[in-house]
Amino acid sequence: MSILSPLYNLPNHVLEKQKAYQNNTKPIMLRGPRAGLYVGVFGALFTVGMLSTTYGMFNLITGNKKEE
Repeated sequence: MSILSPLYNLPNHVLEKQKAYQNNTKPIMLRGPRAGLYVGVFGALFTVGMLSTTYGMFNLITGNKKEE
């Protein structure tokens, strides 16, 4: 038994995971573990980025300048 055997001598759980994914009725992006968290964080960051971009474009178009 070599020192690296725990890295490649693992049980194969592909069939169980495949059945779990295929039997699930949720959308594919929400099927994995912590998928709701990942999608929620992405949505929040995307929303903040789009709102910031829209705010900046509005200020550039209307010519509002920052008071210093």
